[in-house]
Amino acid sequence: KAEMGGAIRKLRKGRKNKGKKDSSDLKGGNSVKDGKSKEPDKKTQEENASAAITIQKHFRGFKERQAFRRGMLVKIWDELERKEENELRNTSTKVIETTRMYMALRKTVEHRRAELGMERSPSLTVERTEAKEFKPTVRWLTGFMDECSKLSTKTEANISLPSPSSKRSGGAPIPENVLLSILRNTQDELKKLPNVVSIDLQGKESRLLIVGDLHGQLKDLLIILKQHGLPSAKKMYLFNGDFVDRGKHSIEVVIILFTMKLLWRDFVHLNRGNHEAIDINSRDGFQDECHVKYNQKVYNEFNNAFASLPLIHIINKKIMVVHGGLCYDPMTLKKIQDIDRFCLHPEYESPMEDLLWSDPGGPKFEGAGESDRGCGCIFGEDIVDEFFEDNEPLNLIIRSHEKVEKGYNVHFHGKLITIFSASNYCGRVGNDGAVLELLPSLEYKFHSFYAVPEREGEFTFSDRYSALSTSVAGKLIHRVAENRTELLKHFSKVNSEKKNDGKEAGASDLLFITRKEWAAGLRKILGLDVQFILIQQMLGVPIIGVDGKRKGKIDFEQWLAKYTPDKNLLKNLSVKGSDPGKLVEKISKMLMNDRVAFKTVFKCFDSNNDGKISQGELSSGLVALGEIVSEQFTPSDIKSLVEYMDKDHDNMIDYGEFLAAFTVSNPDLAKALKDAGVESTLSGARLPATLKRRPSTREPLRKAIGIQPAMK
Repeated sequence: KAEMGGAIRKLRKGRKNKGKKDSSDLKGGNSVKDGKSKEPDKKTQEENASAAITIQKHFRGFKERQAFRRGMLVKIWDELERKEENELRNTSTKVIETTRMYMALRKTVEHRRAELGMERSPSLTVERTEAKEFKPTVRWLTGFMDECSKLSTKTEANISLPSPSSKRSGGAPIPENVLLSILRNTQDELKKLPNVVSIDLQGKESRLLIVGDLHGQLKDLLIILKQHGLPSAKKMYLFNGDFVDRGKHSIEVVIILFTMKLLWRDFVHLNRGNHEAIDINSRDGFQDECHVKYNQKVYNEFNNAFASLPLIHIINKKIMVVHGGLCYDPMTLKKIQDIDRFCLHPEYESPMEDLLWSDPGGPKFEGAGESDRGCGCIFGEDIVDEFFEDNEPLNLIIRSHEKVEKGYNVHFHGKLITIFSASNYCGRVGNDGAVLELLPSLEYKFHSFYAVPEREGEFTFSDRYSALSTSVAGKLIHRVAENRTELLKHFSKVNSEKKNDGKEAGASDLLFITRKEWAAGLRKILGLDVQFILIQQMLGVPIIGVDGKRKGKIDFEQWLAKYTPDKNLLKNLSVKGSDPGKLVEKISKMLMNDRVAFKTVFKCFDSNNDGKISQGELSSGLVALGEIVSEQFTPSDIKSLVEYMDKDHDNMIDYGEFLAAFTVSNPDLAKALKDAGVESTLSGARLPATLKRRPSTREPLRKAIGIQPAMK
């Protein structure tokens, strides 16, 4: 830094001196001598050249370090994403089963003697209420899209549209009866299609635009349609699944896609993705959005329509478009055609699940192996070759399902392509989105884009880096908080073993570990293949160790104390009867220590779908849950919980109040994470020094062993 600063000062000084000389020469009338301007001497030239080379060297190094840091963070984010999907998929069956058991128990008087059971692949919901018929027009669609474009500066949709007169609930993009009509008409159209849909791309001017995952990111869809135009006979679209979840505007995205399907049924094609399944979108954001903007009935109708989506498309008999990838077992198009796709979610370890969930492996990967996602498989180039041999004349597979930096990626010597259209995925990752344009000759080209929010200035590299680093830090902080007692036991065991081996002399050293031991412990307990050494400051580890050395030993108890639940709120409560802290802990353990599951439980308790839980609803819900997990809740327990959760004292518990009772960890740490901004990007969005200097709380931490990590 000092070297580069000196080089910049030299250049500035040279320019300043040159300016002074030129000025003096002009005043004296001697600026030009014999038709030639005065050149700087050789020494000055050498100094300027040396300074310029120094600046270039340091700037190249800076760019390389930034690229390395971003690549490292992207790798960590992808690792966390796969692990979260694995956990989500593994627990989703349990959550669905618990939900159905609760619903069955709630219908009984004594909450007993209910016949409990679960279908693995539930059939479609057949109940339908009458909805007023609505036929969209191109004018209506363009008006809707114009209103949607205004949402780029809003957090939630609340828009006015040219539609039949009907009262709307707050936040609903269109009236409920209009939406139900669109969903049911689209479902009727999709039902007519086979599992394997053929597309005949003919004519010199014809184009097919293949769009990857959108995940409720409305801005990306609007940019694609703005750049490439609405569908027509010469410009067809194929949307390759994962329309919903994670983004804030999944409903608006699906409304646009389904309306286009109704208006241009031969020129708009839709594939099913792994998020068009009730076991995933019930827990990954879409069901929440439906409850905020509409109700459970609308959510059910969405999933009925999703269950009718085709699985793959074949273009000119040579290209297959599928959301995920290939299967464990050899598969033909005929076998895919014979799959019963009309289910709310695919069966576990079925060919349909493989088609929606699988991913390609690396260049040297061979065969089909287990996927980190917990569903589908990882397949190699040899599996692709076998598939082409069994399904001639196919020679190219286009799939989505996987975030890639440029929005597209080519695998296996051009035999497989990934296309991903959600730019800046989840508002954090900073990746580009892309669409693939396919010509009748089956040549293709990619169109990359980045949906920049409408705001002042450019969206710089630092903006992307800051958003990504903050997202990675947030995900890791939650995992450390949830596993802090296991980490404490592991680090204590490591030091105990060192003591037995006679490697440590002082008793005080039993609380200290090396950074290498710290990183190894995190990898083991969290189950993540992450280089924690490179992001230690991001997780609040001070650069100066307890031994006074740079990157010296870590006091692991003092570090873990930052992730201890804040119990001060419970101490200040003046609630008579049961201890609400213990009740929250009990419920947390019942709910599998999985924060996402609280959403499902809230919806189960909210029997009238008004977005709030009354004391009566909480009572019946806890009794039902108690029946499932063999726990009992007394009237005193319920009263204490209501008083504890009801922060605004309206005798009702809304979703925010319900979830706040189980929110993770230290409020100072959460605030520091939230406040991490662009100014701290070059330091990896590290936490403030004031937080690092927090005094040790070893004794409270020991007492906290066994307390639910997610409890506030």
